Amino acid sequence: MNLEGITLYSLAEYLKREIAGSRIYKIGAPSDRTLYFSLKRESDTINLIMDVSGGSPVVWLADKAPDNPPEPSAFCMLLRKHLEEGKITQICQKGLDRILEMEISLLGRSSQIVTKQIVLELTGKNANLIFTEDGKIIDSIKHISPLMNSVRVIQPGYPYLPPPEQTGLSILTEDPETIVAAMPDEVNKNIWKTLVSQTTGIGKTTALELFYRANIPLQATYLTPMDRKHLAEAIFFLQTAIKDPSPQFTTLISKSNQCQTIFPFPAAYIPEGCRTETFSSINDAIRYAIQLNPAETPEQELLKHIVAAEIRKAEKKKEVLQNELSKANGAEEQRIIADSLMAALYQIEKSALSCTIPNIYDGTPLQVELSPLLTPAENAQKYYKKYNKLKRAQKEVAMQLSEAEDLLAYLESVEESLNFSSTRLETDEIREELQKAGIVPASKKKRPSLIKSKPVKIAFSDKTVIFIGRNNRQNDEVTFKIGARNDLWLHTQKIPGSHVLIKSLLPEPEPEALQTAIQLAAWFSKARGGSQIPVDCVLRSNVKKPAGSRPGFVIFTNQKTYYTTPDENYIKTLLQKKGIT
Repeated sequence: MNLEGITLYSLAEYLKREIAGSRIYKIGAPSDRTLYFSLKRESDTINLIMDVSGGSPVVWLADKAPDNPPEPSAFCMLLRKHLEEGKITQICQKGLDRILEMEISLLGRSSQIVTKQIVLELTGKNANLIFTEDGKIIDSIKHISPLMNSVRVIQPGYPYLPPPEQTGLSILTEDPETIVAAMPDEVNKNIWKTLVSQTTGIGKTTALELFYRANIPLQATYLTPMDRKHLAEAIFFLQTAIKDPSPQFTTLISKSNQCQTIFPFPAAYIPEGCRTETFSSINDAIRYAIQLNPAETPEQELLKHIVAAEIRKAEKKKEVLQNELSKANGAEEQRIIADSLMAALYQIEKSALSCTIPNIYDGTPLQVELSPLLTPAENAQKYYKKYNKLKRAQKEVAMQLSEAEDLLAYLESVEESLNFSSTRLETDEIREELQKAGIVPASKKKRPSLIKSKPVKIAFSDKTVIFIGRNNRQNDEVTFKIGARNDLWLHTQKIPGSHVLIKSLLPEPEPEALQTAIQLAAWFSKARGGSQIPVDCVLRSNVKKPAGSRPGFVIFTNQKTYYTTPDENYIKTLLQKKGIT
């Protein structure tokens, strides 16, 4: 369960109302990553439970305290010594970050009020609970040594430094039109990532919700004025819903019966295979989420985690290479400086730190930095060396970037194959493919040869059949073994998805069959759930597989592009009739 900043805002407001002013009368530690405070309120008692274990850190209130181990931990004993009988005077969130700070006041020596803090960093797998006083760390559940992180050390005696502050506009308090105005017209990466990077307080799930409400396709690369208007309206709805005196909270439950997140508003966008439950209290939503019994994680889920991790690595590498290529593209500037220096050697004073000389190509003045230890000619040679180095880097980095982009496209196609995999046989084929690609280690145990899974086959009429590949091996089979030269082949434009083939005994397939195949190509793709999805259609004879290319990769020409919004009820009914899940 990953709680976003806006959800923690609602949680902080709830805790302020419920436990601010209460007194700590008991402290316990059910596990080395879980802590609870038993609190006395004006008319009753309640238990504040703080769990920073695993990848789902969370805080909630419970009527009953958890069981304690026979021997309390040293950290628990330390907190008992310092905080029991303390009064919770303040609870606040750091901006819209996933950090809650609880201020606890006690009567110290000489009857003076002493204030101490519990800082809850609910940041996924790096979550921590830190006990501080006067800006110094007294202790924490997890220690981070200088060897682990030289910038941010979490150990007793060190000053407490919060995680780097998020940059961007507050999704909760900033004017919606200002937020939308910060979005560029053209988007080079996933549009939801652009919104997340421009704001604070939201992650992927809420960004997808906003674009869904604004009716903007997730594969959009350009925001029109109307898109901007609708997006501003969606953001205004979110702000209003969160600040509502009686808000509604929505838990998003995956098909493996695990809570993915909690929205502090009524959710409209529900990803394929997920379900939702609604609650009138953030605490009720959290308690429901932590009591869910997850379904046994199949191999499919394990492979999804592996592929998702590889995608993150590939995206990071791509970004680094793009930055390097941008620097290397400055090679021509170095050559111009070198040529201009050579033409103006007589004008340059020896031992100068800089000079202004005319650009020999356009006559504009050039401000050039020089090394005083080199002669003017040697300085020119230095710029020629930079030019040659950057020119070599251009080719090398461009090649590496192309490889990184190919790998990313391949991993995204495998990710989609896992989403569409419905049998153990299909999942095993994907694992075997990942092993051949070196992404998953090959099993030492020899496995029997796999029986090959079959692509989806839909008999649309007595004259026309539609085939759909649900993994890369099936895609190659559909395209190059089942497909004939005059068959129609379909695929979403620049979006990972299935290969779809129409085989017909007619000179041309029925118009209804073509429209159905277009919808199926969009449905069996990463754009599922979107609108106006572009789908390319070509003769199978125009589809080629480059030598040595990855499974499922093809190139094609002479395509015609259709735009479709899949009719979910029609497609599900069609697949159910054929016994396809």
